[in-house]
Amino acid sequence: MKIVDLTQPMANGMPVMEGIEPPQFRDLADVAVDGYAMSQYTFVNHTGTHVDAPAHQIAGGASLDEIPLDRLVTYAVTIDLTGHEPGPVGPADLDGQLDQVRAGDLVLLRSGNARNWGTDAYWRGWCYPDTLAAKALIDRDVAGIGFDGPSADPVDTDDYELHRLWLGAGKIIIENLASLAELPDRCRIVVAPLKVRNANGGPARVFALLDD
Repeated sequence: MKIVDLTQPMANGMPVMEGIEPPQFRDLADVAVDGYAMSQYTFVNHTGTHVDAPAHQIAGGASLDEIPLDRLVTYAVTIDLTGHEPGPVGPADLDGQLDQVRAGDLVLLRSGNARNWGTDAYWRGWCYPDTLAAKALIDRDVAGIGFDGPSADPVDTDDYELHRLWLGAGKIIIENLASLAELPDRCRIVVAPLKVRNANGGPARVFALLDD
């Protein structure tokens, strides 16, 4: 079995969306000096590769620790949108690819934007479903949606309409994915966020399991 890591690394100086306080990672002890190593991590929970739970924007929505594990360990369908210009995509752009989507799948949209990680282009270089395309996917009872970009909405939005559509339907959103080009059309996926009570979201190690 081949394992593909879909997670962007977290580190000091990593890219963060405007308005998000940059994370800090610092060592508290060193093996050579103290006989053990220990570190302190400080970050906003919507930093790096992370999961948005319904509680992120929906009053009374499920928190991350309440998401059933079978929605986090499931199958992923990757839709190639590298030939589409960045921005919203409609149902017609997914025509012919919706048929492969099954209930419980996580749908990953590959825009080729991970190559822009760490540059200004990253914040405008990805594709995301518009309202009609999102509804078409939600109607197929998917577990959620994932992107090689920073958001389910454009970063300059002032209403987060698409976030509310996905999260209001009880779906999860995975943002800032990497290495989607290494995935086949369909494969197993593991999404492993921190288990924090009442979390509205959190960083996750996301990886795909590919058969040899």
